[in-house]
Amino acid sequence: MNVMESVATKESPKTAHSTRVARGRKPVSTTLTVEKTPESELMSVDEYFDILHKMVDEYYDSVQG
Repeated sequence: MNVMESVATKESPKTAHSTRVARGRKPVSTTLTVEKTPESELMSVDEYFDILHKMVDEYYDSVQG
């Protein structure tokens, strides 16, 4: 028996299928609770997009060289 035949007999589809791990849902008790940020620390939508716009402009300028 050559190498290819031995690999083919060891890796049968039936064996590969039977080794799959069953996946299920996590219990509800394991979910994390996320603390909310105080409103005084949040930025406005306009502030966010201004910062994003500046970052995109700086990146574009650096790519253009």
